[in-house]
Amino acid sequence: MTEINEELYKDHENRPDLAGEHPIGDPLQLATAIVFAVALAADYLFFHSYLAISAGFPFAIRLAIGLIIIGFGGWLALRGIQIVFRDYRPEPIMITKGMFSVIRHPIYLGAMLVYVGVIIMTLSLMGMGVFLLVILLYQWLAKHEEMLMIGLFGDKYIDYTKRVPMWLPRLFSQGLFK
Repeated sequence: MTEINEELYKDHENRPDLAGEHPIGDPLQLATAIVFAVALAADYLFFHSYLAISAGFPFAIRLAIGLIIIGFGGWLALRGIQIVFRDYRPEPIMITKGMFSVIRHPIYLGAMLVYVGVIIMTLSLMGMGVFLLVILLYQWLAKHEEMLMIGLFGDKYIDYTKRVPMWLPRLFSQGLFK
């Protein structure tokens, strides 16, 4: 096994074996999560918009569904992170196996599902409004990363984008339900 220079791999933003990401992507994701939490708190403490739609949906059911979605989203994001960041490679590679053969951005989709789970549990209209910004943020970050991938892998990555959807898997055409 070859010796790994740990200095080259200490922070994921500058790892030579990864295609890269937006330089302010992580801070923007953190800021968006904080804005989401503040919106939920403001809604529950002051605006009470959730009351208009929560009466018809028992909390126990919302909690169960929300936790299932959060669990799946968390698994999807963490498993995707593990696949991308676990191994040190001598040069960037395209990961197209496993969950990356079904969707191109499982990490971001998993993060968005966590938001969806929280929204289902809280039914906060303010949270739903912030979630629209979350969708725009992840779309922007994903498009940026795809441009980096095209820069590295060219037509090979473009062909991958034609076969594999960005966000929602093609469950029937991928053989998952054949």
